[in-house]
Amino acid sequence: MAKKVIMPKLGLTMEEGIINKWLVKEGDRVNKGDVLFEVATDKVNMEVESPTEGVVLKILYPEGATVPITEAVAYIGKEGEEIPEEEEKPEEKIEAVKMEEEKVEEKREEAPLPSETERIRVSPVARRLAEEHGIDLSQIQGSGPGGRIVREDVEKAIEEKEKERKLIVEEVKAPREKERIPLSRMRKIIAQRLTESYQSTPHFFLHQEICADELVKMREKILPLVEKETGLRVSYTDILVKMVAKAVEKFPLFRAHLAGEEIEISPEVNIGVAVALEEGLIVPVVKNANEKGISQITQEINALAQKARSNQLTPEEVSGGVFTVSNLGMWGVDSFTAIINPPEAAILACGAIRKKPFFNGKEIVPAYLWELSLSCDHRLIDGALAAQFLQFLKNLLEEPFTLII
Repeated sequence: MAKKVIMPKLGLTMEEGIINKWLVKEGDRVNKGDVLFEVATDKVNMEVESPTEGVVLKILYPEGATVPITEAVAYIGKEGEEIPEEEEKPEEKIEAVKMEEEKVEEKREEAPLPSETERIRVSPVARRLAEEHGIDLSQIQGSGPGGRIVREDVEKAIEEKEKERKLIVEEVKAPREKERIPLSRMRKIIAQRLTESYQSTPHFFLHQEICADELVKMREKILPLVEKETGLRVSYTDILVKMVAKAVEKFPLFRAHLAGEEIEISPEVNIGVAVALEEGLIVPVVKNANEKGISQITQEINALAQKARSNQLTPEEVSGGVFTVSNLGMWGVDSFTAIINPPEAAILACGAIRKKPFFNGKEIVPAYLWELSLSCDHRLIDGALAAQFLQFLKNLLEEPFTLII
């Protein structure tokens, strides 16, 4: 009996996948474990292997098709073996819309032959001018003696014809072509997910400026230690992930999401870190960040970022996040607000740490200041709770050595 190949569930939140590329065709013989096709989820690309050996009897969906999980996408069996008719699916038809350019073709009107105009009274100069410019003498009212067409009459007709030609060309002249860049698969997914998030999630935003003097000192002290242990330079994002994890651990609703008419709180503190790619954005996840030291977090973030840039992240490495951190400080951005990464309840955005004048309660002094912006889902989190969360995080960042207490 022919064996069904299904769209696999590659992540906890995966509901459908896109067949990115078929690596086999109908009639090919495959062994168990051979790669059949590449599937694109909303997070990563994965290769799907054959569950059995045999001949590819039928491919039910073409490349580019979106298929629900557990849906049959192909059949493998013995050569000539039939598959259930109800499982056969017509291939999706893609209608191409052909854009046709309108062309304005300018036609010259030929002047009547002399034999046709012998009855028209016209001067030789006017006749020659009319022939050169394609002017129909029968349409001209002469202004010379006895209605004779003279040079001025033809010149006036030429001028009128040129005005009409310019008017027609201006009306139908096509605008300059705009550059059109097809949306990549990742760009489409980002557009879909973030549009849904912003339209369906009631966002509200809190902003907080913190004095980062002690944070800068802490990084300077641990920088050589972490570099000696790991060969990596600890970043402010690494430290921030640790601080955020402690805050998310203390405030359970910041690791919650809506599940129907219930609020589901995750027991794990998994922090997502936004990583910019050439084709878009992806959010790998540091699992149980509250239980890890800064050195380990530095190693994990670097490893995840490298895998993200080489398109090697697994579904496990981009799923399960409860809170996301996005840092644009390395590009000189002072501050920004971020859109919540669904189904999470909040996201923290931060810009660059800059030295500015700062009033410390007694006097104005130079200080390192850091702008933080917290975006929250108002269905789960109220303003007062968000303010408490941000204040707790501010205290941690301004007194970072409290982490060891």
